[in-house]
Amino acid sequence: MKKKEKRMIGIIILIGIIIIAILMIISNIKKQKNNNETASEENVVTEEFVDVLDDGTKLNTSDKLHETKEFDGMQISNFQLTENNNVTLLLGTITNISDSKKGGYPVNITVLDKEGNEIVTVGGYIQELSAGESAQLNTSATFDYANAYDFTITKK
Repeated sequence: MKKKEKRMIGIIILIGIIIIAILMIISNIKKQKNNNETASEENVVTEEFVDVLDDGTKLNTSDKLHETKEFDGMQISNFQLTENNNVTLLLGTITNISDSKKGGYPVNITVLDKEGNEIVTVGGYIQELSAGESAQLNTSATFDYANAYDFTITKK
């Protein structure tokens, strides 16, 4: 073989090695991309009691959480639990159903999951209400607990 032929064979082998290396790199990149997509899909948490609105707000849909509850001669109804930008807001209507003044004290609202385990306890305040009077119960926290199932309320 002539020197030119040997050189040509060497160049062809070198080009072949470069092509194989490029194909291996592309294959690795595709595998990493697929692994990342799979990991992302696995990290998606389904929240059983949440609907996500168009603006990203999470709205709690638990029937148990929305039941009317009674506490210390008062009734809590129209309870709403929403989360947006990691701020969870609890709203409800509290009505004095007794024959005397009630309220005027702080309360603990314990938010529960489906198994009855405590997710978080947040503080609130029930203003003093005359018999038959209603007011809004309002508390918020910088913690996402929109997927709650139920709550309890107790005096502090």
